[in-house]
Amino acid sequence: MTGTSAIIKPMDQPHVKLSGDIEGPYVVEETRSDGKLVISPDTSAQAIMERLGHEPATLAEFEAVHGAVKPSDGEG
Repeated sequence: MTGTSAIIKPMDQPHVKLSGDIEGPYVVEETRSDGKLVISPDTSAQAIMERLGHEPATLAEFEAVHGAVKPSDGEG
């Protein structure tokens, strides 16, 4: 096989939110038999937006910046 490949993580992985010296949303990669967890930062779009303190724009906010949303022209 040639070219690049990507690892797509399933969306149904358990999530945890850490607080303390390390904070933020994390994804549980593995639960070991001794109860230890292997975790990694949640890199979903939603988690990134929350980390940055962003929220999706409302239609009114979008139109105030970009102008009125026009109906589709059927080309795409």
